[in-house]
Amino acid sequence: MEFLTGKLRLLRMIRRFEAMGVPFGQPFWKQALEVMGIDLQTPQEQIDRIPATGPLIVVANHPHGLVDGMVLAELMGRRRTDYKILTRSLLTGVGEIDEFMIPVPFAHEEDALQQNLIMRKRAMDHLSDGGAIVLFPSGVVASSDTMFGPAIEREWNPFTAKMIQRSKADVLPIFFPGSNSRWYQMANRTSATLRQGLLLHEVVHALNKPQAPVVGNVFDRDEIAKWSSNPRGFMGWLREQTLALGTTA
Repeated sequence: MEFLTGKLRLLRMIRRFEAMGVPFGQPFWKQALEVMGIDLQTPQEQIDRIPATGPLIVVANHPHGLVDGMVLAELMGRRRTDYKILTRSLLTGVGEIDEFMIPVPFAHEEDALQQNLIMRKRAMDHLSDGGAIVLFPSGVVASSDTMFGPAIEREWNPFTAKMIQRSKADVLPIFFPGSNSRWYQMANRTSATLRQGLLLHEVVHALNKPQAPVVGNVFDRDEIAKWSSNPRGFMGWLREQTLALGTTA
């Protein structure tokens, strides 16, 4: 399993990162991606579409896992640093970047309901203060329905719709091209434990490869208002609009 997941390679990379001196705050992401050999290639004219100020909700598809969040953090930081990412990732609890994280509890956790309420309040309070919230509304990494089928972005959680409508924040879509390996898709159909283990393998798989997420345009407020009574339909529409960025890149 160690060989399959590339855990030893990741440990060596982490030691190298620590030996350089772990930076605090936004510089953490740049150094981490440099150590991983991941070059962010999104054009500056797209990055400039990210509103630099004011309440903002960024929604993105989730094809890879941990790397998606790291790349989004670096991308956001090139325009503003008052963002917080809703995430279940291993990065929660890391002091150097804790200011950018709002942990999302797993459903099986004993106090999941209470933690969810805390998470939602923190997100809404941050938007009320004019900050940015970044999230993957599916809550899970894209996966195939069959051993050899294409990876599918899962349905988006209606909670995101409620947050958008209540906050009146701008909404910006970002699309990540690509998907995890066939090994991951097969593991997803056989074992949850193996699937989780192979998420580490997917981090290794992403090393020394460029990432070029596509930044869309802020959605028209009037268009968003049309969906106020249909949160599930709104999420379906928002998901489609985000995935469509992959055909216009």
